Amino acid sequence: MKTNLLFAFCFVPLIFSYQFFKHWTCIGFKDKIDFSKPYPINIGELPLVLWKDKPSGKLISTLNICKHMGSKLDNGKLENGCLKCQYHGLEYKYEDRVGETMEYEGKIFWAYKPLQSTPYSLPHYNDNDYMKSFIEVDMECSLTDSAYNTIDLRHPEYVHNKIVGFGNAIPPTNIKSYTYNDSAVGLTFDYYSNQLMQKINNNVKITHNLHKFIYPTFSWSKVSFQDKDLIIGVNFLPLSEHKTRWYVTICHNYYKSITGKHFVQFLANTILSQDYEQMKNQYPENELKKKVLFNYVFKDEEAILQIKKMFEQYRYPDTKDCIDMYSDYNDKK
Repeated sequence: MKTNLLFAFCFVPLIFSYQFFKHWTCIGFKDKIDFSKPYPINIGELPLVLWKDKPSGKLISTLNICKHMGSKLDNGKLENGCLKCQYHGLEYKYEDRVGETMEYEGKIFWAYKPLQSTPYSLPHYNDNDYMKSFIEVDMECSLTDSAYNTIDLRHPEYVHNKIVGFGNAIPPTNIKSYTYNDSAVGLTFDYYSNQLMQKINNNVKITHNLHKFIYPTFSWSKVSFQDKDLIIGVNFLPLSEHKTRWYVTICHNYYKSITGKHFVQFLANTILSQDYEQMKNQYPENELKKKVLFNYVFKDEEAILQIKKMFEQYRYPDTKDCIDMYSDYNDKK
């Protein structure tokens, strides 16, 4: 009996404390990063510094802590593709990288021993018929609250039912939930546009909507009518337990003039500002909140409950996770 128990234990799948770092995480928009100098960014409590090797074009990241005497590296100099620490001149090359860094669909991503070869794609991003815009906003809420918000059916009636907004008191219809696999859920529904959105959308009253969330940091939605699409992608970056950066990518195949592009950006910024006001009202993450959460569930919230199940494996990437990841990095060198 003891032998069988030991055998079973040995084959229990291991979930490493730094598992979050194995997912591609967006750390910035390519066109908003000044590659003439080192770029510091945190994923949770993991301090990274990014730079570009100009001769090869390779992106390189390492910890923003010098392995000699602990100086921060983001004030270092870039020389011949190397990052040189200004304390004692120690040089960091591509071979000294921690994790992998890549450019993808206008954004920069980082992962440690990534689970996928590339980050997840946004539909129609590479379609030349679609305009693209980028917005960055820091929300005063957790990554978990951010995930719930992106696939929530009901908050538009209250949060976005303003002078400028897409919310409507008429509830959505034809609601269907989808579970694609252990890490992706979807939701489709039809939505009756309010008067403002009808005017914006060529007097179309009903839009068809698809929302998808892919654990742990990517969500996108598509609003369709006639042959028009508005696609909003959001990549999440946890900055702290109670602050999450939203990297928002907008794709649309209408309002394709420069003026139209700015108009769609204005609408998106307005909606994000409404989300911001609600997100900062979210209760901080703790064990009490976990106990209270979803003791009441509205109809048609299967997708959100699936996200809740996904996040049972999530923990905010704290210093312990960073230490465990770096220990694994050193062990494999």
